[in-house]
Amino acid sequence: MTMELSAVVISRDEAAERLAEYEERLRAERTAEDEAIAAGYRAAARGLSVISLQRTIGSGGFHGNGLPRMAVARADTRTCFAWWDGSSVIYGDTADWRINQGALVNRRSVRVPLAADDLPDIRPRSAWNAGSAMVPIIPPRYRPKLRRLRGHHILWEVEEWTPVPPRDPALLRHIRGDLWAVLAVWDLTDLERLVLAQRSS
Repeated sequence: MTMELSAVVISRDEAAERLAEYEERLRAERTAEDEAIAAGYRAAARGLSVISLQRTIGSGGFHGNGLPRMAVARADTRTCFAWWDGSSVIYGDTADWRINQGALVNRRSVRVPLAADDLPDIRPRSAWNAGSAMVPIIPPRYRPKLRRLRGHHILWEVEEWTPVPPRDPALLRHIRGDLWAVLAVWDLTDLERLVLAQRSS
């Protein structure tokens, strides 16, 4: 099953035109919102898809245990843990709720606040250790250099939050707020999934 990404639909030409407007007219008076919009247009002008992580996670649906079908983790981690904090899903590199104290994106976690309409009927009561999944590998043709890897994230569909190798990940770079650029999407081969299945931790 192919992962659905909630992309902002805009052509490269329109993005470049709008970016020029933000850069030219707001040079001296640019707000944080203007900066976020300009950053999104900059990515779209480069031909990258820009997605809302909140919409992608919310529209991806939930497993019977209340955990989302989609996961996101920093690209240099091996395991992703997920838990609920109110109406937000927290994804982290360890099962320690203290790694996220409200930041949308920090060195060790990603917080995805979901709209009330997107919340599942059931959420695990054990907020700090609800589930874990293996983080996919990045094929060499898409893999950033090691020193830059930590600045990227991987988004993928989780199979019941069990140690089952994923199938169709996407490489992301955080733009600002809820905006993310999609750098690559690929399918893991049977061989790559077989090797991942042997991962011990």
